[in-house]
Amino acid sequence: MDDRNFVAQPGFDGQKKSPDWKKIAIIAAVVLVAAALIVGLCLLLFNGSSRTTPVKMLEKYANAKEIKVETLVKDMVGGIEGNNAAKIIRLADDSDEFEDRFEELEENAADAYQDNKDEYGKNFKIRFRNDKDVEEKLDRDDLKDYKSSLKDLGEDYAALGKALGKLKSGDLKDLAEDLDMDAKDVRECIECLKTIGSKLKGAEVSEGYDLEYLITITGSELDEPEEDDGELTVLKVNGKWVSTQGISLLYTIYYAVYDAVGSYL
Repeated sequence: MDDRNFVAQPGFDGQKKSPDWKKIAIIAAVVLVAAALIVGLCLLLFNGSSRTTPVKMLEKYANAKEIKVETLVKDMVGGIEGNNAAKIIRLADDSDEFEDRFEELEENAADAYQDNKDEYGKNFKIRFRNDKDVEEKLDRDDLKDYKSSLKDLGEDYAALGKALGKLKSGDLKDLAEDLDMDAKDVRECIECLKTIGSKLKGAEVSEGYDLEYLITITGSELDEPEEDDGELTVLKVNGKWVSTQGISLLYTIYYAVYDAVGSYL
């Protein structure tokens, strides 16, 4: 997919991506850039009943005038503790440490819709059609690599939740004040981190495919439809079909939290 529609997001390549604790400041800076790219990534991971459902959902969000981050995250990471990931965003919604990062997603979505409207016409329509004749099933080694990477990320989430859970009440109160959050909400976020970690460590990756799809754009400003194509790798994780690119969102959320609380660890 080219950048006239969405911003590209680095893929999830199945390699171990444990954080480098000594270089967290550099990682945090990268996270700020990644946050600006998530609108593109947000369009690339959805759970559903078949491996082609992510392509259908991609079409839905490509035409959406507004996107609510919490709802989108539930759709994106539904098969991998999406509710808890969305809950972290909701609980941290009023925190200055998180607000700019996640509100930017909604702003970027609105900007993308307006850009498409200006370029293609107010009645523009973007359609995605999966090419079932061009798909490749992932082999057992690929699936093992993805499962291993999810386990590594789960260990990071669990370790972060465990470390925060050991904070004394006074330190926890100070952290909540620094984050501009209620201590109760901080505790709930900690529990979410632990749960996500546990689920990722035990995630089952049973199937996977490399898919290709055709993009067709119509609108009053176009003399004829424009066409493009894209590729999407999907995995069946815990019984739900999700895109590997979207799993990168779990890394972004993790690093955003770590960056905000790192001085208390």
